[in-house]
Amino acid sequence: MKPVVLLYDLNNTLVDECSKIIGQTGLYTTINTYNETNAREVLQQYDRGFGWLTNQLACVITGWNSYKKPRDQFLFYMRNLEKRSPLRSATPVIIITEDHRFDLRQRALDPTDGYVSAYLQTDEYKSDIEDTLHKVVFGNRSHEMNSIAYARLQREADD
Repeated sequence: MKPVVLLYDLNNTLVDECSKIIGQTGLYTTINTYNETNAREVLQQYDRGFGWLTNQLACVITGWNSYKKPRDQFLFYMRNLEKRSPLRSATPVIIITEDHRFDLRQRALDPTDGYVSAYLQTDEYKSDIEDTLHKVVFGNRSHEMNSIAYARLQREADD
């Protein structure tokens, strides 16, 4: 069985393009969702142990919804579900966004908050998504990638 990757963004073109790139590898099954309701349903469908155990999704690729406050984003909805159980670990997340705001990147990469493995820009993701996803899913490097990205962000803040 191939690892399942959930794609959710309001930008339908981005979801479709990303799915196409990932699909061409032949290594993953992608589920494309274009609204948060469908993305939440997928999370629920791939839940294990009535939400007490880590879900079956190998990775979630999402972006920021500019119509919502940062705290109300899908990423934090998912993290709140995961924090309800001590038996559940964080699902790897990759964010693809055009938003370059420092505060959003900090929230996403913070190991105690968003815990995102990679924060990719929409103009660069096509060349990076395949390698990044492979490192997260097959290399089990989600934690390491988050630590590196967060350290870079902290150095950027100090400069």
